[in-house]
Amino acid sequence: MWFGIVAGLAASASWAAANVFVQRSGRALGAVRAVMWTLIGGALMLAPAAWFLDHPTAVLDRAAIIWALVGGLAGVLAYGCLFYATERGRLSIVIPVTSAWSVIAAAISIGVLGETVKRTHLLGAGLVVVGVVIVSRFSVNVATAAAPGEGAPHPRRTLLAAAGAAVGFGVMIPSIDRLAPVAGRLGAIPVVFLLSLVLGLPAALAARGGLRPPPRSAWLVVAAAGFFEVLGFVSIALGVARAPIAVVSPLAGLASAFTVLYAWVVLRERPARPVLVGAAFACAGVVTLAL
Repeated sequence: MWFGIVAGLAASASWAAANVFVQRSGRALGAVRAVMWTLIGGALMLAPAAWFLDHPTAVLDRAAIIWALVGGLAGVLAYGCLFYATERGRLSIVIPVTSAWSVIAAAISIGVLGETVKRTHLLGAGLVVVGVVIVSRFSVNVATAAAPGEGAPHPRRTLLAAAGAAVGFGVMIPSIDRLAPVAGRLGAIPVVFLLSLVLGLPAALAARGGLRPPPRSAWLVVAAAGFFEVLGFVSIALGVARAPIAVVSPLAGLASAFTVLYAWVVLRERPARPVLVGAAFACAGVVTLAL
């Protein structure tokens, strides 16, 4: 269980870093073009390691094909919405909304996949979710009050896109877990990435220059976005091999709390008291999950 907890926290830290580069790559290339090349880069980084390290234990069957298609479609929704939202919105507002994916993934793992967890684990996961919600809610308030002259800081389309990303990732994570016996714990990730690329190809073709390679100046941010996205998924994949998704996914949703910590340590910002209360709830949940 401890390994799953550490893996969930590692995924959260990785995706917190990825969010920064996702926004930069989206603003440099446009959302559609950035999505395509980030997924291509991520798949190319991970595929060789998965080929050598994975040892699939099951054969391809109808259920695996269905989960692969579900994961691919969820990936199109998740990354299309994420890049759109971060390109047009502010990370402090968009990312807390997308962090709700952990609640959706946990609900699917318990309600659809039939996973069982101890009561203490449910309590810990609940505390983590409550903490993330509190941090997200009051971080948005602070961000809104800090920029009154910027117009509407969270337009409806941006928030809807962020919510779409939450739904997409909430479905995508359990799908990758269902594919692990067939494609391997690591191999399932590039499989879903590549399916997302294929299913999202019409949007790329419709967008002007959607398939054109990034300029040399943008390759670093695109590669960094792909690297940290893949690192987060690898952490999740390894974590759910040792612990239920309902335990690991709420921890991975702590990216918004890590953002607050980054602002405190690096930017010398001092969050409002409710934000600190939310962080305390999340930390208490981490301790409870480890019991």
